Amino acid sequence: MLESTSLLVACLICLPALIMASRQSSWLIDYLFFVVALNRGVRRVVDYNNGYFNPFSTISLTPIIVGGLAVVVVLLELNRRGHELGHRTANVLYLYGGAVAFAFVIGFINAKLGAVYALGDYIAPIGLMGYGSLWAADSKTIDRWCHTFAASVLVVAVYGIWQFYTIPPWDGFWLMASGMDGYMGIPEPTKMTLFSTMNERGPAAMYLCCGAILLMLRPGTLGLLRWPAAVAILFAMLLTYSRTTVIFAGLAVALFPLLNRGSGLLPVAGLSLLVLVAGPSIMARMPGQASARVETIGAIQDDGSFKGRIMLLGVALRGAIAEPLGRGIGADGMASRVQQASNAVVADSTGYVKTLATYGWIGFFVIVTVLYRLWRSSSDLVTWELDDRNVRIFRAWFIAGMVALFSGNWLVGASFFWVLAGYCLGKMDQEDKSEQLAVGSKQWEDGRWEIGSNQTSVDSY
Repeated sequence: MLESTSLLVACLICLPALIMASRQSSWLIDYLFFVVALNRGVRRVVDYNNGYFNPFSTISLTPIIVGGLAVVVVLLELNRRGHELGHRTANVLYLYGGAVAFAFVIGFINAKLGAVYALGDYIAPIGLMGYGSLWAADSKTIDRWCHTFAASVLVVAVYGIWQFYTIPPWDGFWLMASGMDGYMGIPEPTKMTLFSTMNERGPAAMYLCCGAILLMLRPGTLGLLRWPAAVAILFAMLLTYSRTTVIFAGLAVALFPLLNRGSGLLPVAGLSLLVLVAGPSIMARMPGQASARVETIGAIQDDGSFKGRIMLLGVALRGAIAEPLGRGIGADGMASRVQQASNAVVADSTGYVKTLATYGWIGFFVIVTVLYRLWRSSSDLVTWELDDRNVRIFRAWFIAGMVALFSGNWLVGASFFWVLAGYCLGKMDQEDKSEQLAVGSKQWEDGRWEIGSNQTSVDSY
């Protein structure tokens, strides 16, 4: 009965996505953001009402299913003769898809069902990049996706702040039943880290960080709510006690004008000045351990977590030599528990470590190649002086993200980063097509002139 309730809720969540996918609707991406943002919260309410904690609830699989439907739409487009995806986008999707397919095979051998459980996080970028490229010429759709994503992050932030100060019973129930107490505090107001509707504080912090970056760097997003929403999101992000996301967001804002020929320099300078002047006073008034956590950033080299990640880099390199093909998808984290039926999880490590451990040396090289091509596309667009705020945001996000990847593996899952990546690829494909049409038109004109000249010569003769 308990499983049937979760299954029913999961089916109700996935049904609209199935309808949208069947119509190849761009609204599927809007829906995906809210499913990613809220599914764990819905699951906790269902478990609480049932009085039973189900660690493998089918509701948790809804982002995998909805994201998978987006991937199906993109794959059908790729296999359609005369598809609208350009060669740059197609090449990147094939490269990334090949690496994921190989890692899935290795993961299935090592982790069995764990690989299936984790696959959704790795295929989500295929759907998001494909959709971003397909709708790159439709500025209204891209703008709507930005508004929708920011709105979903705002919902996560507002609920998270309420959660931090009140501790809803279903969240407290989940914290104790899942054994996450201690790591995330105790279920009492201001004594528990904010994790909002996510599965824990790390993913919540990263989701909030992505929304904060978008709001701070993209004028017009959410209209008059832009800055109030940004403040609420940043406040919620600090309550997760995540230092990585503070560095991530700060770097993205600071690098934005440096990577984009001074674009947005005055707003960024003004924002930086405001943080320098008011930041210390605001942080001193932050509840919980937020202030203490942020203060350790200045001496991060002495932090135990930082030292642990340095140690894990060495461990990962030694492991990569022993397992050059990698461990595959699903061999660590929550997905591994599906196969092992235990609460044991692999120790935390850096995003680079997890990428190397998952894909092996060959797959890691392929992922690096994909990232290089994405960066190259954005650089070419800037070189051609294409004034596009979405491209500029992607570039700042990319470089800041490469630094943040030292801590967490934010590349997996339904991140808005991949929509912007697909957008850049789509724009490059449009430029390529325009150039080809221009060259073809010139050749046709030249050919007509030559034919005309020859005809004139014959007539004269």
